[in-house]
Amino acid sequence: MRPFVVNVADLLFKPAARRSETVSGPTQRLVVTETVVPAGAELNVAAVLSSVSDGILAEGTASTSWTSECRRCLSPVVGETTAGFQEMYSLKPVEGDTYPITHDQVDLELVAREAILLALPLAPLCREECAGLCLTCGADLNEGACSCTPADGDPRWAALDGLRFETQEQPES
Repeated sequence: MRPFVVNVADLLFKPAARRSETVSGPTQRLVVTETVVPAGAELNVAAVLSSVSDGILAEGTASTSWTSECRRCLSPVVGETTAGFQEMYSLKPVEGDTYPITHDQVDLELVAREAILLALPLAPLCREECAGLCLTCGADLNEGACSCTPADGDPRWAALDGLRFETQEQPES
């Protein structure tokens, strides 16, 4: 049985009819950069299905958990994401524009997965004040300062070190 498939026979051909649906089940693995929704993670979908002239309008939210690495210190990060969606289902779907109504049923999984993919963090942090890793020795600066001497700077920019701009005082008006 597919948990995200919802029968909409009672909504079809009844203008302005509405119904709320809440479904959940395991999802496939989703990946955006280093952020991963593992295979089998619980995907929760809450939607309002409305009968409109062109088919069924699905409006709602999808939520699931994800894992990643902190972009500064590389420690593991876990989180939850919730994403909204508003999509149209049609008996005569247009590719890239509407989703199909098949045998009086709509499948909310693809819509929910697409919404989640767009909402996953591209570069998550373990916490906002994460100090990251030392660029020289790789020590985790969240655990304290390292014993490295600070770098003098990037030698590629050394020619600009001597550049000074003179400031001119503006006469008062």
